[in-house]
This record gives sequence, structure tokens and C-alpha cells, in this order.
Amino acid sequence: METNRSILSLVPSGSAHSVLGQRTVALPGVTVDILTTRKIELQQWELRRLNDPYWRLYWPTNDGGVVEIDGVTTALKTGQVYLIPPHTTFSTTTTRPFTKWYAHFNLGPAADRAAPGIYALPVTAHMRTLLKGLVKMAAKPSEVRFPWFSIQLVVEAVQGLPEGIWEKQRLDARVQRAMEFMHQHLGLKLTAEQVSRHAGLSVRNLNHLFQQELRQPPMRVLLDYRLDEACRLLRHTEDSIEDIAESCGLVNRHYFSRMMRQYRNASPAAYRSEQA
Repeated sequence: METNRSILSLVPSGSAHSVLGQRTVALPGVTVDILTTRKIELQQWELRRLNDPYWRLYWPTNDGGVVEIDGVTTALKTGQVYLIPPHTTFSTTTTRPFTKWYAHFNLGPAADRAAPGIYALPVTAHMRTLLKGLVKMAAKPSEVRFPWFSIQLVVEAVQGLPEGIWEKQRLDARVQRAMEFMHQHLGLKLTAEQVSRHAGLSVRNLNHLFQQELRQPPMRVLLDYRLDEACRLLRHTEDSIEDIAESCGLVNRHYFSRMMRQYRNASPAAYRSEQA
């Protein structure tokens, strides 16, 4: 294949800078957004048909946890790390008290639509080294500057996923177009009519396609995007709750608080305090 030799400017016209070159490689941008990394000792673990918009990583340190998806149970075993993609409906129980490390994270709109399920991966020697780093961080949380070990653990685990999970969840191009439009315009007061028009569908057909492929209506997907971005701002900025609500299209502080309690199990202030 012949390399494109056209010269392009890499800065806006009229800028004081001057950068010219030939683009030879352009890879897509990615996100690795760690929502939380924790170790927890569980006496009871009873979740009923949970369905969240973020990834879950479970690393049990002893046996006892059980995950059920569509009637199929998976006993969590030591020596394994488990990944559950977003929008997987699952339930849990325990056969005895057990302890696990876990992480919640996002990988961006495309990767977060991996095929639902639970994926077991063998613990590698490098993962065990990373766990030692996590233990050291947990011992002196006041000295933690950046959670490198959490990011490395998530990246290594995701790399071990079978290629098939990305192939199985190929979305209808119109659904993908609608999702990208919503994700790029979180601060606007979008309506179902606007989204469906951008996707080239009627509102009814858009709703049908979203239910068929994502098992959620478009406006719920939009709400997830808004709450994800709001949570990111709560974690990484000192912006006021009012400003975050406005910038994420969440109407006002009261609506933002209600949605956070309903879908993230914490008020904005409590979430920010916990993450700090």
C-alpha cells in the first residue's frame, strides 16, 4: 500500500506555531478510567440481577463467591481473575465468607460494549507483582500519588480477553452513530427526536434497535454517559456540584443527586468524599 505523502498542518491556521509533517500512523484514542480499586472481606454477597455501565474485575483471594448469569453459575476460584463487561446482568451469592480485590473501570464507548458475560483469566506472575504494589499502596494511602498498579492490572487483564468478545457485540451502525452523537453532546438538552434524526431513524425504530441490541432505551444510555462523565469530574476536579450537573446535561443539582443515588448508590458529595 502506498504511503500517503500529502503534507498536513498539525496546528490550527493562524496559530503562532508552525508544525508540518506527514501522518504515517493514526491510532484511535482510548480511555482507561479506574472508578475504584478495593479489597473487601465479605460475609454475605447477595446481588440480584445487577446491571451496571462499567467493567468489573474480581480477584478472589479465597474460594466462596459465586456469580450467576442467565442461569449459569461460576464459582470464583483463587488463581483466577474475572472480568465482567458493562451491561451484563448478573447475580451473586456466597457459599462461605471470602475476600476479593475488585476494580470498577471504563474503557470508552466502543470497548465498553463488549459481549456480556464473565471471563476467567489465569493470574500471571506479573499480576502477582502488581498485587504486591496494591497492598503497599493500601498500607499508606496518604502517600499514593497515582494508582499506577490499578491501571496496569486492568490493562493486563483486558489484554487477556478473547478476541471474540469484541466481534460478538458488533452494533448496528445506526445505533453506533446515535451513541457517538450522544457521547459527544452530553452538555446539550438532547431529545429522542434529535438523536433519532442524527441516526437516520424514527424515534420508534431507534427505541426498538436500542432495546434489541443494548436492552436499554436510548435516553438511559445517554444518562449513563452523563453520570460517567459527572463521576469523572467529581473524582478529578474541584468543580462545584452545580457546575458539573450543568456541564453534563443533568439539569440541576437536585436532579443530579437523585440520579446518582438511584444509579450509583451515592449522592454526588458522598461519591466525591469516598473517592478522595
